[in-house]
Amino acid sequence: MTERDPYWQARDGIERWSGTPLSRPDSWSWAHPEGLFRPTSPAWNSALGVGHDGLGVAGIALVGGIGMLAYFGTALFVARRLGARPLPSLAATILAAVLALPMVSPRATIVVQAMLLLTMALGDVLVTAPVPRTWWAFSGAFAVAAMVGWLGAWLHVSWSVTSLGLGAALPLLALLAGVARWRVGLATTAGVGLAIGSCLGPYRLSVWRLLLDVSSASDGQIVEWLSPLTAGLRLRWLPVAVLVLALGSAIALRLLRRRSGAPGSRERGRWALKVALVAISLVAALAGVVAIRFLGVAALTLLPVLAAELSAATTRWRSDPRSSAVLRTRLTAAYWRPILTAVLVLLLPLALLQARDPGRPAESAIVTSLPAGCNVFTDPDTAGAVLLLRPDVKVWIDMRTEVYGTAAYSDTRRRLLAPDGVRIPERATCALIPPSLRVVSSDGSGSPSWVRVRTSLDLSLWVPA
Repeated sequence: MTERDPYWQARDGIERWSGTPLSRPDSWSWAHPEGLFRPTSPAWNSALGVGHDGLGVAGIALVGGIGMLAYFGTALFVARRLGARPLPSLAATILAAVLALPMVSPRATIVVQAMLLLTMALGDVLVTAPVPRTWWAFSGAFAVAAMVGWLGAWLHVSWSVTSLGLGAALPLLALLAGVARWRVGLATTAGVGLAIGSCLGPYRLSVWRLLLDVSSASDGQIVEWLSPLTAGLRLRWLPVAVLVLALGSAIALRLLRRRSGAPGSRERGRWALKVALVAISLVAALAGVVAIRFLGVAALTLLPVLAAELSAATTRWRSDPRSSAVLRTRLTAAYWRPILTAVLVLLLPLALLQARDPGRPAESAIVTSLPAGCNVFTDPDTAGAVLLLRPDVKVWIDMRTEVYGTAAYSDTRRRLLAPDGVRIPERATCALIPPSLRVVSSDGSGSPSWVRVRTSLDLSLWVPA
C-alpha cells in the first residue's frame, strides 16, 4: 500500500475507542505543534482502529476493502438503474478505476464517493418511483436525507461541501426530469435535509474552518493538492485530466443532443440522472486542473454514466447492419463469457499470491529497532507508519497538514534535501532517513555527532554517537 494516511488514522481510531476526545491537543509529535488535532474522518478512523485491533494490518486492509466494495457496488447499482449491462460496465469500471487509482484506497474518500452516488440514486427514486403525495412522504424524504448528511459528515469533512452541491442537484434532477411540481418540492425537501444533516456532524459549522485549515496547509505541500500542470507531475496527471474532461464533455454533448422520453417518464428520469452526474463530474474535473484530488472524484462520479453509455453504444453497433460481422461478433456476451472465465481462472491464483501481504508498512523491519521512547526525525510518510507501529515513539512531523502548517513542511523538506547533508532538529534522539543521505549535524551548540546503526531497504537508522 502506497497510501500512508490509514496507518496514523488507525492509531487515532484505536485511541478514540479507548476514550480519547475527538478534538485534543496533539500528543504524537515531540515538536509540540500549536492548536488542536481534529481528525478529518473520525468515523472512518474508528473503523480502521477496530480493524487493526482485531486483525492487525490485515484489519486495515479489510476495512479498506469493504469501503472499496461499497463504492463499486453502489456505482454498479446506479449504472443498472441507468440501463447498463454487465460487460460494458466492467470496461467502464476498469477505465474509471485506472484514472482514479489513488482514490481507490483505504481512505474515507472512497466511501464518500459511494454516498454521493447513493444520494443521487435517492433523488432518482423521489423523482420516478410511485411515491404518494402525503406529508409523511415529505417528512420521510427529509429524515432519510438528513441521516445521510449526518453520516457523511462523520465519515469525512469534505462531505460538508459535497452535500451542499448535492442538495442543489436533487431539485435540479427533478426539474430536468419534467415531473410535477410537488415532486420538485419533494426533491428540494430532501436537498434541504441533506444540507442540514451535514451541519450536525462532529464539528458543526466550525467544519468550514477546518476545511480551510486543511486546504491552506496542504496547498503546495501534498501531491493531491497540486495542479496537474505542476512541473514533475505533468507526465503522470495531465493525461488523466485531459481524458476525464474529454470523456465528460463528450457524454454531456451526447446527452444534450438526445434528450429522451416524455416529461415525467422513467426514461426521462434516467436521462436527468445522467445529466446531473455528468455535471458533477465536469465540475470536479475543472477543479482537478487546480488540485489533482478532484480528478479522482470526476472519474468515480462518471463511472455509472460511462457504463450506461457504453452499453447503449455496443447495442447500436451490434444491431447496425453497416457494422462488420467481425465487430458484431466481438460485441456479443456469448463471445466474451468463456474468455473472461478463462482469464479469471488463470489470474485468480496470481491475485491471491499478490494479496498475501495486506499492506504491512515497508518500514516495519527497521521501526522495531527504534530505541524505546525516542524522538524520531523522518519524513512525514514514514512517520505515519511509525505512529501505528511504535506508539511509544514520538515523531517530528507526519501527514496531518492542518496540525503542523505549511512552514513546518517546508522546513522538513529543507532539512532532508539540504545540499550539504541532513540537518537533524534539536531534541531528536533518533532518525530514519534514506541510506543515500548523509547526516552532517543537528541544531544547537555542542550538538552530538550521529552514527548509522542499521539499514533496511530504503531507510537507515541513525542515533547520537
